[in-house]
Amino acid sequence: MKLAALYTEDAGVPALHVAVEDGFAAVDELAAAGGAPELGGLHDVGELYARGPAAVGRLRELASGAQPRVSQAGARYAPPVLRPGKIICVGLNYADHIAESRTVKPDRIVLFAKFPSCLVGHGDPIRYPAITTELDYEGELAVVIGREARSVPVDSALDYVGGYTVINDVSARDLQGTEPQWIRGKALDTFAPLGPVVLDAAAAPPVAEMRLRTLVNGEVRQDASCAQMITGVPELIAYISNGITLEPGDIIATGTPSGVAMGMNPPKWLQPGDKVSIEITAIGELVNTVAAAH
Repeated sequence: MKLAALYTEDAGVPALHVAVEDGFAAVDELAAAGGAPELGGLHDVGELYARGPAAVGRLRELASGAQPRVSQAGARYAPPVLRPGKIICVGLNYADHIAESRTVKPDRIVLFAKFPSCLVGHGDPIRYPAITTELDYEGELAVVIGREARSVPVDSALDYVGGYTVINDVSARDLQGTEPQWIRGKALDTFAPLGPVVLDAAAAPPVAEMRLRTLVNGEVRQDASCAQMITGVPELIAYISNGITLEPGDIIATGTPSGVAMGMNPPKWLQPGDKVSIEITAIGELVNTVAAAH
């Protein structure tokens, strides 16, 4: 099962949809037809997960016989999670990215945060802010938390994953490198494109079998197996939840492999008009174009 938050017709608020065949079915319509009021009125994946595992299981049942009402070509995407309580990002989690960053493997897991205001959906522009001249991309696998996780042991950590999606950890390298905190370097508006869909954890292959590719204007920049992560998803969930309660809809961005603009000689910084495409096995392709900020 794949889930998307889509804008339909003139609605200003997105609604949760299920991917079926070559399109999408509205969860509201499935809920009404299937006598499942507990699934009504959902706008995004976070709201679904907050209603509990029984609601997710019921939606899986209804999705199996659904017919598409919205075509993929006609879909307008919102971020599949609209207002996560937390977007926790992992830095320096691939050895080859550490090497291209000209640094050393950290002694401890590196965490930083983005804000919900960073989020944009598939097809939305990444705004190039006037306060940077070194705009960069980072293709990453994102974990969406499915239920409350507090002090979770490693061996059961995957039980708390609701699904997986694609995130672009957009970065302003000049701000990141010259300011003592990474807030402006990592968390400016539109600096976290997310989507296009969330792949249900029950249908997902093992993370080690997923492959990530990032293309800029059709040129492959990143191409790596997610098995190359230094710290895997279970260990990340266990580490973060030890002191930070993870809630349904929270997002963990698991780090990026090599191939970012900063690591090139000379760096190939993003420019207005550039198209960034990030593909991850079984999930899909997240595409965003850079636009000059006004």
